[in-house]
Formats: sequence, C-alpha cells, structure tokens
Amino acid sequence: MRGVTACCLRLHPMNLIEVILAKGLHFYDKVIEIISMTVFNLTGSSMLEAIMFNLLMCSEAFSELSVFDKCGTVILYVTIGLFAIVAAIGILVRSLNKEKLSDFFKYASGIAIGYALAIIVIMLFLKLDEMIAGGEFVKELFYPIAAIAAVGIAVAIGALIISLVAPQRMKTYWIVGGICLAVPIISAIVLITKYYNNTIIPSGGYVGVSTSGLAIGAALLLALLAALTFIFGGKENKENHTQSIVYAAIAVALRFALSYVRFFKLPQGGSITLVSLLPLMLYSYMFGIKKGVLAGFIYGILQAVQDPWIIHPIQFLLDYPIAFAMIGLSGLFKKYLGKYPIPTFVAGGILAGFLRYASHVFSGIFAFASFAGEGYSAVAWGFLYNSFALVDIAIAIAAGCFMLANKAFAKQLSLR
Repeated sequence: MRGVTACCLRLHPMNLIEVILAKGLHFYDKVIEIISMTVFNLTGSSMLEAIMFNLLMCSEAFSELSVFDKCGTVILYVTIGLFAIVAAIGILVRSLNKEKLSDFFKYASGIAIGYALAIIVIMLFLKLDEMIAGGEFVKELFYPIAAIAAVGIAVAIGALIISLVAPQRMKTYWIVGGICLAVPIISAIVLITKYYNNTIIPSGGYVGVSTSGLAIGAALLLALLAALTFIFGGKENKENHTQSIVYAAIAVALRFALSYVRFFKLPQGGSITLVSLLPLMLYSYMFGIKKGVLAGFIYGILQAVQDPWIIHPIQFLLDYPIAFAMIGLSGLFKKYLGKYPIPTFVAGGILAGFLRYASHVFSGIFAFASFAGEGYSAVAWGFLYNSFALVDIAIAIAAGCFMLANKAFAKQLSLR
C-alpha cells in the first residue's frame, strides 16, 4: 500500500487528472461496446452496426483529444459531479428544513447561471480558436449568423428595458424588433445561398442536394409550428414581460452551456448531451409555447454560431432555428393537463422532440444524401442517423420528470 501511495503522490496533478479521465473514457468505450454487441446479436442489423461504429469512433484516448475536446470531457465529469452534490444538498434541505427549500433553489440557480456563463465563454473561445487553426473557419457563414445572434441579443436587451420603463409599449416594440431581426436573417440566407452556389456546388462534395425537397419540408414544418403556436398558445400574460425575458435569457444561456456537456458527438453533426434541452423545455412549460418557440428559435441561431455544419440556406433553417423552435412546444399541454405536471411535461416533450427529429430528418434526406451509409437509401439513413435527437429528448424528459416529482419545484413552475 505504501508503494502505491508513494507512486500516486509523485504524479503531477494534471497527469493524475488525465489518468482518471482516461479510465472514464475506457469505461465508456466498454459500455458502448457491450451495448452494440447486444444490439447486433438481437437484431443482426448492419444499419445499426454502422451507427454504433460511429459512436465507438467518437471516443478517443484522452491524450489524443484536442484542447477543446479535453475541456468538454472535463466539463462533462465536473457537471455530473456538481449535479450530484447539489441534488444531495437539496435532499438534505428538504428533509431537515423544508422552509429553506425556496432559498436553496435561488442559490442553486445562481450557481448554475454563473457556471453556465463560464462554460460559454471558455468553450466558445476554444471552439473558434480550433476552427481557425484547423482551417474550418468559414467567414461567409460565421459572420452573417453571428450578426443575427448579435441583433437578437440586442433586441432581447431592448425588450427588457422597455418592459421595465414602458410595458404598455411592448407590443409595438416586438413588431419593430421583429423587423430589425428579419433584416440580418434575410441577409444571412442570401449570403449562405451565395456560398452554396460558389463553393459547395463546385466542390462536388455534396451530391443529391434537393432544394425543392428542403423547401417543402421547411414549409410544412413552419406551417405546423405556426398553427400549433397560435391555436394552442393562448393569451399572453402581460404582467410578466420582464420576468419572462430574464428567464428566457437564463434558459438560453443554460442550454448553450449544457450543449458542450456531451456524451458523444456524431461525425456529420449532432450530439447527445447532458439534459441540454431541459432549460428550454421548462421555460416553455412556465411561460407558454409562444415565448418558448421564440426562445428556441433564438437559441437555434446561437447553436449555429457554436457548432456550424451548414451547406445550404434552407438546411441551415431546418437544422438550427426551426429544429430548436420546436422544443418551445414542450409546454403545449399545460393548459389541458396542468393538474398533472409529469404527464403534461412528458406529452409536451415527446411532441417537441419528435418535431425536432422530423426537422433534422428532412435536412438529412434532402441535404446530406451523399453521406448515407453504403447500401442504404438517403431516407433510411436520414431517419436512423438523426435518431440521436430522440435519445437527447428522452434524457431531458427523464431529468424533467425527476425535478417535477418535487412538489415544491412543480408548484413554482405552475405559478408563472
């Protein structure tokens, strides 16, 4: 024992961290391998085999990862640890002094927001640095989308100010803000179209892109999104404009930060994360689907800045703003099943997750047909590859049910 202890003490702290993380990744590899072998034995599906192979290829030895991916791995373990600690403290507070539970939620929220902002700043900087160093930075895509994000943030800040000083003018402000936001969106679509025509088509790397198919898919999903939002959205509560804007900013920030906490990332875009969808889902449940859809749409733009995989203007809309706007429908059933928080949340989450999945499937079929696995049609591959979205929403729904099982937490959400 002394020899082992002495050996451990001689390790540099960073080397010790690398050893621990390497062991964790090795364990992850073994779990995925066992799951994949079980699936193959039960189904004999070569399509599933191809997907599981991609998952296995997504995990590498810690020492071989980039700085960005190393930080992402560290954040994954730290986030899980922090969640476990906060949950344990919450259980203790509830059992020893329930009256302090509301104070605990406030402190925990403050810690979560600060932690989220730190992750956003660090990871976004590292991602941009990695893209520039690796020659993956495409200014024709980054700057137009960054402009949308900047205008969106400015409009949100303006809305917060107006809600404090002149709440009666909010309706007029949203019209003006919508027009201001439409300008960079239209400009971005024009510039991405130019990039597609001048770069993507001549490269010959993307064969079988169907603009008409993408347009039909986007039109159908936008029509469905608009119909569900305005039919089931109900009347807005005009007394909580400020509160809803602040909570929207918090939800988007938490979603942005948690999107870096990945279990794995797929090779042609897409990843399974640690409950990153949950903040937007809870926001929609609290403030309604109209505000939820808007928050999801804005987040979709930010996601395109964070992790761009864009070849076509309509594919950009499908994979980013439209897909994440669908998550804003999570609170659709609260008006009808509000007395039963968990079934309400589950039903809304399933609907939102399925519609996000449909958005990615349309993109996969009509924009990324050339990436279909050998022997598989673009349709089959599009449905299977994008099933990561169903796993992602399932994790968020499970976590949401765990939180809503706490009556005090469920009551706080229902009061909004």
